Amino acid sequence: MATSAFSDHCPPALTADAMREADRYTIEEYGLPSLTLMEVAGRGCTERIRDAYGPLDGEAVMILCGKGNNGGDGLVVARHLCAAGVRVHVVLTSAPDALSDDAAHNLSLLRQLQGDGRAGDALSIDTLDPLDALTTTADALHPRLYVDALLGTGLTNDVREPLRGLVSWVNDREAPTVALDVPTGLHSDTGAVLGKSVQADRTVTMAAPKVGLRVGKGPVHAGAVDVVDIGIPPFVLDRVATRSGCVRQTTDAAVRRGWSARRHDAYKYSVGTALVVGGSPPFTGAPVMAAKAAGRSGAGYVNCACPESVQSTLAGALTTVPTHPLPVSEEGIDPNAGLSALDGALDKADALLVGPGLGRAPQTEQFVRRVVKEVEVPLVVDADGLNALAGHVDAIAEERAAPWILTPHAGEFRRLAGQDVDLTDRVRVAQTYAERWNAVCLLKGAPSIVAGPEGRALIGGITTPALATAGTGDVLAGQCVGLLAQGMPPVEAAATALHVGGAAAERYGATHDSRSMVATDLLDMIPRVAAERFAHR
Repeated sequence: MATSAFSDHCPPALTADAMREADRYTIEEYGLPSLTLMEVAGRGCTERIRDAYGPLDGEAVMILCGKGNNGGDGLVVARHLCAAGVRVHVVLTSAPDALSDDAAHNLSLLRQLQGDGRAGDALSIDTLDPLDALTTTADALHPRLYVDALLGTGLTNDVREPLRGLVSWVNDREAPTVALDVPTGLHSDTGAVLGKSVQADRTVTMAAPKVGLRVGKGPVHAGAVDVVDIGIPPFVLDRVATRSGCVRQTTDAAVRRGWSARRHDAYKYSVGTALVVGGSPPFTGAPVMAAKAAGRSGAGYVNCACPESVQSTLAGALTTVPTHPLPVSEEGIDPNAGLSALDGALDKADALLVGPGLGRAPQTEQFVRRVVKEVEVPLVVDADGLNALAGHVDAIAEERAAPWILTPHAGEFRRLAGQDVDLTDRVRVAQTYAERWNAVCLLKGAPSIVAGPEGRALIGGITTPALATAGTGDVLAGQCVGLLAQGMPPVEAAATALHVGGAAAERYGATHDSRSMVATDLLDMIPRVAAERFAHR
């Protein structure tokens, strides 16, 4: 799987499998003992907890520890909190002789603190009692904080009793909960809730974020996410991040790296010509927003081709964009005549967007399929352009050689890939179909995923509910074609468009109620965030 200078500025989020390989390499090849990794991890988690919730001196913390290494991390946290003057109550969910080797070692260190009296009354260790007994203990302690160190990564089946009941119990407590690595019950790759999940206020994760903290229900259940450096070398994390299911998160630094400044001798044709094909009588706003977004993204010249029935409407709305009529009949855009009418604009185009507001008339869909198969410039397919490909995308993908970006939301993706496609693991699904179609797949959602045909995947680094409004997809598609027209590689164009659009929505929310945002507001915010966050100074 290839990487790029753009990706180098995007930190990885790892699957459980990739994290295990990073641990294995660090221990067996790099020579850093597993106990050392656990010690550094636990100490780092303790620091993050104390930073977030105050020194906690004299207050009580209850730590729920499973039998594996996640429980071992919790036991290290218990020791360091105890040393800092915190009253710690550890709850083991299994017998001590069932603990993993490293967890058992750290339990013995805690027992030594108890045995020699150094901890005084500040440390107590119990195995899991019936929940009513645990409630009695908690009511007596009045914990300031609960720490979830029950399961960690690698869980693939629903949480079973007695842990399921314990998860419900901790979710019902008033004090905040900090999860170590991932909240118990959350799939660390997909963000799916496996029966029942801890609702954490904060998650402290080791070495790199887990993909499941970023996708699915992960952001809801993880709360604020802190990452602790546990000593795994960065080159190891970069190596394992190329595995299937892993992603890199877009950043301002990556966008600045990829979105080049204009040369001083630039002129309109040297910085990219974009052509937008869209519109139909009910949907004239979509191509208008897309064309304007292409210009706001830096394309020097933007054209818009539309059915002749709506040309006057689009011409009135696009005062800086030439419009070109496409012949239509009752069945939509005539495929042959439509392609002929596009010839002049296509000759000058550096990139093409087809789909916004085109409608689903039979001839229009034929026209779209002809365009996708025959046009050799870089291409973005969105909205009704995607609907036209349903049932044909595999055959068309075999014929198309030039780069293309597909921008489906979940419903459009199912129409392309089949209604039975399982979107639980959105990263791997996007990677699979990007390779199958030899395309860049921008699978829209919260967050959106960009996957390239070579396996590279990026996730939007900015998510905001302000984007939950009609038309933002048209703006995003216009950004993609504007950036493609400037010569940006397709994966980077899609990821940059995604990140800049998120930043624009975030900027709107800084001075307005995000509920009031409409898609055209993004067109005003893109120039502002371009100057404030992405300018080359």
